[in-house]
Amino acid sequence: MKICLINSSYEGVNSPFEQPSSDPNNKYDDFPDPNRYISKDCHEFVTRYVTRCNAEAEIDEMRKEDLDMFMNYMWGIETDEVAGVEATRYLETKGVPILTNPSTFAAQKTGLRVPENTPGKFPKIVKYSDGYGSLNLDENSIRDTDKEVTDCVALLRKEKTPFGIIAQDYIIVHECSAIGVEMGKEVVGLTPLQYVFPKDTPDNEAFLTWYNNFEAVDKGVIKYRFVEEQPHMEHLQHAATEAFKALGVSGGAGWARIDVRLEESTGLVYVIEVNCIPVVFYPKGNTLGDDLVVGEKFPGGQAAFIDMLLATKQMQLGWHRRQNEHVAEIYDRFAPSYHSVWTATELSKLKSYLATNWDYSGTVLDVAWGTGGLGQLVHDQGIRADLSGIDLSPGMLENIEFKKYYKELRGAGEFDHIACFGALHFPGPVYLNAVLARMFMIARKSVSISVDDVSDEYVTAIKEKHGELTFNANHEAVYHERSLIYTSPTNAEEVYGFVMRFERVPGACRDGH
Repeated sequence: MKICLINSSYEGVNSPFEQPSSDPNNKYDDFPDPNRYISKDCHEFVTRYVTRCNAEAEIDEMRKEDLDMFMNYMWGIETDEVAGVEATRYLETKGVPILTNPSTFAAQKTGLRVPENTPGKFPKIVKYSDGYGSLNLDENSIRDTDKEVTDCVALLRKEKTPFGIIAQDYIIVHECSAIGVEMGKEVVGLTPLQYVFPKDTPDNEAFLTWYNNFEAVDKGVIKYRFVEEQPHMEHLQHAATEAFKALGVSGGAGWARIDVRLEESTGLVYVIEVNCIPVVFYPKGNTLGDDLVVGEKFPGGQAAFIDMLLATKQMQLGWHRRQNEHVAEIYDRFAPSYHSVWTATELSKLKSYLATNWDYSGTVLDVAWGTGGLGQLVHDQGIRADLSGIDLSPGMLENIEFKKYYKELRGAGEFDHIACFGALHFPGPVYLNAVLARMFMIARKSVSISVDDVSDEYVTAIKEKHGELTFNANHEAVYHERSLIYTSPTNAEEVYGFVMRFERVPGACRDGH
């Protein structure tokens, strides 16, 4: 896929983020580039820059290129001199697929816990209401009396900036952040980060000033740690997902980073700021934090993360709806004979081997369950398991005989074990990476999958019989040992593949939960 990254150009403006590229201290805005993390064999990213004064003409020129998707990194608000929300609105009128950061990205207070301006309560923080990057914040922004607050507001007004000014209760807590990202129909909070200040830092200085955001973090004076202990991790992730939903942009926003403050004594989380463009895909080893979360805690790192964003966007746009409906119809017709056909295959024997030799106790999600053969095998082994199943084909779900082994025919939340056999050749590489990443995020103990080595002849035969919408992909290239999985009922070809079992290391964190 060829994806265009659109960045706000600093040409002709005086942005606090702009510095000459030759300046060794230019660390505020090294532009993002997924090419740093993702092979061009997977996706090609091209970067284009848009100025506010000439945005429409520059966007029109981009649209003449052969591009599959636009990834929007334009960040300016109405009061900025760089391209942003107005240019995004123009891009949206062109009907092109846009990944991340829609023009409607504006945080709403409704339903969120934010710092108030309680009369008589101190200390308070005085800041720009719609600034960014902790613009103009320093230790003098914390005030202890009404007069100090009034004086600070007056001082900021002298700056003659277009920003509004607010005073809020200063919450003496931990400074944290968490990325909220759309995954299919869900919004998921990734592993939160906490800023760790030097231990002798006074409470009223332990917050992100402009200097702390960049210089102190870059020098290692202020560090990060992953927040993985409960209940703090859950509270921070919940705050991130709720703040994302409160934006009213679910179904097209992609992601956001939510900056919060965690009051450890109460567990309360206060939303401070919503950043519509997390600092992801920046130079490797950067100290800005968001790449650290994605690289170390998202299954598959940045490469799988971009595929999750792409797969979700394609789902939202309905790109594969007809294909899914077509495949479902084929399996609806196949459902009455499905169990008898596949019981005799090597895949059934491999399922039996896994059920016999590996733990499936607890909750199990059977993805693409067919008619529920895995449930029968687990039951026959005497394993105490609560099974749930999902399948694209309604006809498969009507098999009364095997429904008795399943608690429910749908999937939601976490499971001890996730299994998917005989179905991963249907999604293309983008969807496969997204599906596997999600499996590893919600599986507490294990993931078991099969990967079919389908030949070009097999793919052609399937399309000749069932139509061009019947898509199959071969994902086996990275493996070198394989076994016979089944003999195709379409053309009698022997299909080989792999069955793999992954088990979670005790104590390892599952991002998003």
